Amino acid sequence: MTIASRARVIGYVRISKATDESTSIERQREIITATCRARGWALAEIVEDADVSATKTRLDRPGLDRVRDAVRAGQVDVVMVWRIDRIARSVSDLASLTDEWANTGKGVSLVSATEPFDMTTSTGRMLLQLLGVFAEFEAATIRDRVRSARAAVVKAGRYPGGAAPYGYRVVDNRDGPGKMLEVDPVEAAYVRKAADMILGGSSTYAATAALNAAGSKPRKAAAWSLTSLRIVLTQDATLGYMTHHKKLVRDDNGFPVQVWEPLLPLEDVERLRALLKPTKTPGGERKRRTRLLSGGLLRCVTCGGSLRVNQTGGTKPTVRYGCFGKSDGNGCERGVSIVADRIEEHVEAEFLSTVGGLEVVEVRETVREVANLAAVESAIKAATAELADADEDEEDELMSHLRTLKARRRELAAQPSEPVVKLIPTGQTFQEAWDERDTDGRRALLGSALDHIVIRPGVRGRRGIDAGRVDIHWRNDHGRDAADPREAGRTPSND
Repeated sequence: MTIASRARVIGYVRISKATDESTSIERQREIITATCRARGWALAEIVEDADVSATKTRLDRPGLDRVRDAVRAGQVDVVMVWRIDRIARSVSDLASLTDEWANTGKGVSLVSATEPFDMTTSTGRMLLQLLGVFAEFEAATIRDRVRSARAAVVKAGRYPGGAAPYGYRVVDNRDGPGKMLEVDPVEAAYVRKAADMILGGSSTYAATAALNAAGSKPRKAAAWSLTSLRIVLTQDATLGYMTHHKKLVRDDNGFPVQVWEPLLPLEDVERLRALLKPTKTPGGERKRRTRLLSGGLLRCVTCGGSLRVNQTGGTKPTVRYGCFGKSDGNGCERGVSIVADRIEEHVEAEFLSTVGGLEVVEVRETVREVANLAAVESAIKAATAELADADEDEEDELMSHLRTLKARRRELAAQPSEPVVKLIPTGQTFQEAWDERDTDGRRALLGSALDHIVIRPGVRGRRGIDAGRVDIHWRNDHGRDAADPREAGRTPSND
């Protein structure tokens, strides 16, 4: 097979920023264009895969898929690349492509703009195979270099840079070049204090208040919040673990490597992770709602259906909660509707006057000692994530790790456990919690004390809220006489 003087050419360029030190996409395009012009070939287009590794993705690349489609459609005679390693990094992948293209009727040639070979001859095919071998060798060398660099950083205990995690400070590496982390005794004491309080039964709110009162401050804020304290108490850095290239450094068995002295023992951190884990709702991520009483808290007196938010009016619409029982086919004969702002103000006033001075209580479910199980779960998640980016050699190793880890998880999960529900006073009143929370947080407070609110039809023409229209049903039937915070309302531990 010979290439015609007016061969139709499709160019292919690729670069992987993560590992490649090759010529840029722009330079590859220039070389392909100049080569086609010099040979008198018609360049149809140049397809690119930017930030794509041929080692990790193999032949599954968007740009390469377009090239292969063009070849199968008979639209081109030549596929041109800057260098062979742009299109394949393994001999098997290269052989697969060249065989595929050679068997498309009259055959399509793969041409390198900078490496001389001719696929139509046995010598050219041998040279192509040799280039593929060197491309595969280069990819393996890059992979080994990355692994070696990671191992060297861990072995030396060097800190890769950036602000130190809370509880640590950056110091000169005593055993060589670079920096390392050491425990900051003052900050570490605050971490230990907060952990002891929560593990001892105090709420996260109480621990946060104690640290702020003691003068402690987090890294990037003027005071501790529930979120910032939870992050410090549960993050990998608190265990002395290191991240490299945004991944947790792990040993050959998939477990994290402890590089620095931990602020808390693994057992305590895993218990804290279990206790402070945000509450999840069935069905996955909860849809955020925009109104205080949305989500089924308001009900129609006629049909018992939940009121939904809607707008009425023309140029100046009014937001209302209304019953859709009739349109939904529930047979509601007299649905109700009420102005959203007015009922929200009324419910807020009634709620805070009833339980505002009472203490919010968390419902917390104690768990068995889960340090080992949680560590195994973490290792499984990490290995699974790495498997998606692994090359062929790494896949077998990772699959072996996963089988071992999953067997260990089954063993640990089979251990019997009896969770115990505990009620933990937060030290915060409903009024204090209300003042600092957003709409979602306030809705959660309402749901902890109120079962539902029945709305009756209003009197046409009457403005404002008629107390007779609103029937608040409190949880546990305690109403205004409830004095025990455990009976006044309970909130899940999801701060």
